[in-house]
Amino acid sequence: MIKKILIGAVAIVLLLVATLAIHIYLVTQPKEGAMPTMTMSRIDFPSALDSLEGYAIRDFVKNTDGMKDTRVNLSMGHLVCLYDRNQKSPQEIVSDINDNFMTSAVLFQPSDDMLAQSCPAINKSSLTYKLGAFFQKTFEN
Repeated sequence: MIKKILIGAVAIVLLLVATLAIHIYLVTQPKEGAMPTMTMSRIDFPSALDSLEGYAIRDFVKNTDGMKDTRVNLSMGHLVCLYDRNQKSPQEIVSDINDNFMTSAVLFQPSDDMLAQSCPAINKSSLTYKLGAFFQKTFEN
């Protein structure tokens, strides 16, 4: 009797593991022709923006076709936008800003050192970063 229960339990566990493996494979398998088209860009201004100008630029960019979200950092003088790159290129966005607001905005290009680091937005002294770095170092070959 115990032998039958043990064999049944092992069979159920194997069936559940196989189902989980198939599910993970199907969910993580990339779809054919599915290319992400959303991209994020940071546009820098030569100096801090005053609130009227910053919010005017933000609203102008936010109303551009293909724009999903726009955030402005007044004190740092930069604008971050999330948009569909098939509808608008980052150079077009910068050009539109410069033409309409008579400013000298430039597209932010990260250096090779910045690209080699992890997410530039994460606080390196945070618990999240420290845990992630710990696990990354643990599982590196």
